[in-house]
Amino acid sequence: MRFSVAIPSYRRPLDLRRALEALTRQERLVDEVIVVARKDDSETHAVVHGFVHTLPVGLHLVDKPGVVEAYNRALDVTTGDVISFVDDDAAPHADWARKIVQALADDPDLAGVGGKDHIFQYGEWVEGAKPVVGIVRWHGRAIGRHHLGVGSKRDVDCLKAVNMSVRMEAVGKLRMDRRLRGNGAQWHCELKFCLDLRKQGKRLAYDPSIVVDHFVAPRHDDDMRGGFSPPTYENEIHNLTLALLEYLSPAGRWVMVPYALAIGIGTSYFGFLQALRFWPTMGKTTWLKFAASARGLHAGWETWRRNRVASFADGDSVHHVGKLNL
Repeated sequence: MRFSVAIPSYRRPLDLRRALEALTRQERLVDEVIVVARKDDSETHAVVHGFVHTLPVGLHLVDKPGVVEAYNRALDVTTGDVISFVDDDAAPHADWARKIVQALADDPDLAGVGGKDHIFQYGEWVEGAKPVVGIVRWHGRAIGRHHLGVGSKRDVDCLKAVNMSVRMEAVGKLRMDRRLRGNGAQWHCELKFCLDLRKQGKRLAYDPSIVVDHFVAPRHDDDMRGGFSPPTYENEIHNLTLALLEYLSPAGRWVMVPYALAIGIGTSYFGFLQALRFWPTMGKTTWLKFAASARGLHAGWETWRRNRVASFADGDSVHHVGKLNL
């Protein structure tokens, strides 16, 4: 089984160097390393060139910003039977590649497998134990928590791109959705990709013994971590809404949308009742967040609706979709 690793990277040369060094220490050697960078990111180019004698690494350049473009370039150029996605601020454990290949070899029906990203943030390791990770409930609640997973390997609905591997035979022509918004991280792109696989009847598994150390690094784009940016949050909600609407059943969709607007779903959608609850402590930011969540929900609905209308015009059998008024 030929094993490839894809690492999108943008202006984080020290983090990328740590990731590549971790790949040189794998018990099962990798067959191909694909680093995808922007043309003007000379620091990243220099790091990759420094590993050409210790890793089977290649540098692939993209013109457009956003991780979706980078992931799709890696999917287009890979020569592997399996491709693993790793963030440039993550360092796989030495047994990482071996366990991925073994998991897929032991279960030929498995389309992909992911694992735990042990997060190091604000100077400390993030600890915790959650038995339920990577699940999307019928009414639209997406449960991530991949960094806190415990227990045995089990089937899930979604994986986290910092530590996600897929079998190229199962992926086929599927690619990350270019309708997703954002100029950097493009929130929920891996959720959309995984749910697209699940819609095709493909199986995904999560194994918390497959570990990368995740040294959460700053982002140098519009999708920055920390603080609150209404446009970024609106894009995040747009992407989540599109992913869920295209995956859920009709009943699930009609529950998810009003619930997300009126109440909120988990830590994703910021509904009206959540705004009332947090108003005393968050002040005006509360209503900025509620408004951004509502705009993102509406925008995601409209993106989904336009696709349905186009499918109908092309002769596909689809249900009539009304307009969401917010």
